[in-house]
Amino acid sequence: MPAPRFAGIDAGGTSFKLAVASDLDTIHAETRIPTTTPEETLDRVGRWLAEQGPLAGMGLGAFGPVGIAPGTNHGRLFVTPKPGWSGIDLLGPLARHVDAPIALDTDVNAAALAEQRLGAGRGVESFAYVTIGTGVGLGLVIGGRTARSRLHPEAGHVFVPHHAGRGDFPGVCALHGDCVEGMACSAAIEGRWGASPDSLPDGHPAWEMLGHYLGHLALNAVMVAGADRVILGGGIGTRPILAMRVTRTLDRLIGGYGAITEARGGVEAMVRTAALGPRAGMLGALLLAMDAAA
Repeated sequence: MPAPRFAGIDAGGTSFKLAVASDLDTIHAETRIPTTTPEETLDRVGRWLAEQGPLAGMGLGAFGPVGIAPGTNHGRLFVTPKPGWSGIDLLGPLARHVDAPIALDTDVNAAALAEQRLGAGRGVESFAYVTIGTGVGLGLVIGGRTARSRLHPEAGHVFVPHHAGRGDFPGVCALHGDCVEGMACSAAIEGRWGASPDSLPDGHPAWEMLGHYLGHLALNAVMVAGADRVILGGGIGTRPILAMRVTRTLDRLIGGYGAITEARGGVEAMVRTAALGPRAGMLGALLLAMDAAA
């Protein structure tokens, strides 16, 4: 009898990454579909799923905000910065192609799940996974499980004290201007410095500024959610210089409060770069599918 096959979908604002696998070491098919209009994108994803044959489960890690709790809005996007996607039923059109259990979570939580089982979160009971790229998102693993409620954390939209070098830069968040996302996402770097993050050397002042904003976000994750570790992922988050800058800021903000650092092995152990890179979301979606079918 053939091994059961599972589909994982990492649904992002730039592209949908899809894979079908029997297990994480046996991936049968992969593809990437650009995120254009909802109609075109979901049609292409649905047709690809239909071509894969019978599935034992599907996992979807979705950009958002998206309804992840059972009920009327399950699988539906709320107001999202992605033009044309607000209010779209993301899950329904895809579920029609899958006669098997389906699991839905946020893209950040899916990546956090993968890092928990396979990457920088292994052996850590509670941690925050922060993705920095087009936006700033945060997923929480608390007591070994991803944190879920009616919606999900929107930690990128919190406000923290500004960096002294901010100048008159207003931030780029369409909703809040100068929240953490508005000051630390890729568009913020390009708007403030006139260059893409990839082109900036480690000695550029942008990294110290990003370390300031994300270090404050890390402090909130530690102090409020009790995270033992903060894992940095996404297109910007995996730059090693950023983990160093965030660690320095976090150390300064903790201010020698030994009860916080000693139980966690020191501040250096509290900030890590994600181990799985850009595949974390897709691997997490496959794990969601396998868990749903178990």
